[in-house]
Amino acid sequence: MRKRILIIVTTGVMALGGAAYTVRSRAGNEPDAVRPSPATAATAEIVRTDLSDYWTETGTVGYRRQRTLRGVAPGVLTWLPKPGRTVARGEVLYRVGDRPVMLLYGSSPMFRDIDTVGMLGRDIRVLADNLRALGYRIGEQPAPGTTVTVQGSPAPGGADDIPEPGASAPEASSSGLPASSYRTVVTARDAVFTATLKDAVKRWQTARGVRPADGTLTLGDVVVLSGAVRVGAAAAQLGDDATGNLMAVSDQAKVVTVDIDASRAGDLRAGQKVRIVLPDSTTTGGAVTSVSGNVQTPSGDGAGLDSPKVQVVIAVDKASTIKTISSADVEVRFAGTARSDVLAVPVGALLALSGGGYGVQISGGSLTAVTVGLFADGMVEITGTGLDAGMRVVTTS
Repeated sequence: MRKRILIIVTTGVMALGGAAYTVRSRAGNEPDAVRPSPATAATAEIVRTDLSDYWTETGTVGYRRQRTLRGVAPGVLTWLPKPGRTVARGEVLYRVGDRPVMLLYGSSPMFRDIDTVGMLGRDIRVLADNLRALGYRIGEQPAPGTTVTVQGSPAPGGADDIPEPGASAPEASSSGLPASSYRTVVTARDAVFTATLKDAVKRWQTARGVRPADGTLTLGDVVVLSGAVRVGAAAAQLGDDATGNLMAVSDQAKVVTVDIDASRAGDLRAGQKVRIVLPDSTTTGGAVTSVSGNVQTPSGDGAGLDSPKVQVVIAVDKASTIKTISSADVEVRFAGTARSDVLAVPVGALLALSGGGYGVQISGGSLTAVTVGLFADGMVEITGTGLDAGMRVVTTS
C-alpha cells in the first residue's frame, strides 16, 4: 500500500515538472516582456535670488480726481457739455443765462469782479498767465519787488501796503464797491490788471461770444481748475439754478484707487511699485502716487465690523493697458517683506522632519536640515550646512 502512494506522488511531481517545463519553453520562444523602469524623482536647483512677499487689496479703475463741480454765480443753467467730453483752457465749461462760463488753469480761484485798470492780486496773475498761454498779447507786467500804485482796497493788515499821499476820495467801481488807490510791492504771485491786459480780455471775450465784450470779468465768468477736465455725469438739468451741483468732472488720466486699512498707511510711500492684476488676468505695473491723510471712519450698522480706511491712488505704468476699461475692480499687490541675495528652493522641496523642523533631500546625497525664512511666489528661503547655489534637491513634480 505504501509503495503505491509513493508512485502516485512521484508521478504528480513529474507531471508538475513537465508542466513547468512547458511554460518555460513557451515563454522562451517569445520576446522578453517590457519591465517598467524605476521612478525618477523630480529635482530643482537651489538658487541665489531676491525674494519678496506681498499683500493684496481690491482696487477700482477710474478717472483721477473725480469731484462734483458747483456753480458760482446765480442764474439759469442753459447749457452743459456731454459726458465724456474734455474741456481745456479757455473753452466753455457751461452757460448761465446763455453767458459762457470758461475754464482757466491755476491754483487760486476767482473771488471778485475784475473791472478796474490798476487792480492787483493773485487772481489777476491767473488771468494774465492763461491769456498769455492762449496766445494773447498782454503787455509787460511789473517785475516782482516793484512798488506800484494800484486800485482797489488792500488786503487787511498787509505789511507792504503804503498809503498813497494825497490820494483822492474813493470812486465807485462797476461792482458798486468803493475803489481806492494805495501803494504796494508786487510779489511773484501777483499781476496788475493793465490796460493792455484788459484789451486782451476783450479780444478773448469776442472770440468766445461773450456779450458785452468789454474786458470786464464778473465773478462766475470763469472757473479755475488745475488743468483740463473730463466731463462726467450731469448733476443738474437745464433750467436749474446755476449755483448748485452741476456735473461731475475729473482729470483725463485713469488711475487705480484702493481703500486700505488706516493701520497700513505707514507702510506705503509715494513712488512705491505695485503689481496690478486686470480683469482678464493679465498683470501690469504701477506706482503709488498719493496716500490720503483723510481717514474714512465706518458708519452705519456695520461700524463695528469695518476698520478705518484711507485712500491710495496708483498710477499705471502703461496707460494703454487700462485704456478700454471705463470702470472695473482689479487686484493690487503691495510689496511686503523683502529679502536680498538668499538661497531659495521651491516650497515642494521641503520635507517635514520627524523631530520637528524641515529638511531638503540633496539629489544623490543626504537629507539636510534647513532653517526656513521668507515664503514668496512658490519659493522659500533656506539656510543649512553645506548648501550652495547650483546644487539640486528632490522636489515634488
